Amino acid sequence: MFRDYLAVIKNFTETHGLTNSPVITFGGSYGGMLAAWMRMKYPHKIWGALAASAPVRWFRDLTDPGAYV
Repeated sequence: MFRDYLAVIKNFTETHGLTNSPVITFGGSYGGMLAAWMRMKYPHKIWGALAASAPVRWFRDLTDPGAYV
């Protein structure tokens, strides 16, 4: 599923000459979880994520707990 979104992002940024622009994902509830997971899975493609009201739980050994402090 995320590869579909990456293809859309790539097509959009190339079509509009925005290849050096940062991409931020966002969403609320389940969409927020997807935004956060996409950021975690593709940090080299997604510069940030806003996950409003997303019930994302901590996943052990996935991210350094001090990475965002």
